[in-house]
Amino acid sequence: MVELDVKQQVLVAIYTECQRDLPDMKSVKADVIGIPITQIFVALDKLENEGLINGVKFVRGDNGAVPIMAVAYDAKMTSFGIDYVEKKLSIEKTLSAKEKVEKVITETGKFGFEQLKDFGAKVVAEIAAKATGISR
Repeated sequence: MVELDVKQQVLVAIYTECQRDLPDMKSVKADVIGIPITQIFVALDKLENEGLINGVKFVRGDNGAVPIMAVAYDAKMTSFGIDYVEKKLSIEKTLSAKEKVEKVITETGKFGFEQLKDFGAKVVAEIAAKATGISR
């Protein structure tokens, strides 16, 4: 049984977005993936600190520990981050981008992560449209 904490949910959302030919990290938003914005800031900080992603810019308050803002528009997954998600969700490295996102949808849908499932479905639809030459 796959269980995802907040940090892992954010990482899976970034992984899913990275499957597009032209990833747009602006679409990985708190309201889209169903996680409070402050928790996303902390999760991004942890993910970057653990070497799973890079490219996030943080603004910290007086205490310095908890980010009061994070800008992840330039976020990228490291190879370690990709391996982490693929092992966690049992995703084969040789699958196509569409197949990888379909696996994300299956795995996150099983355990009630409806926002991640919906986010993945949108990405699959856009990948499929691009592959068939249909513009959205």
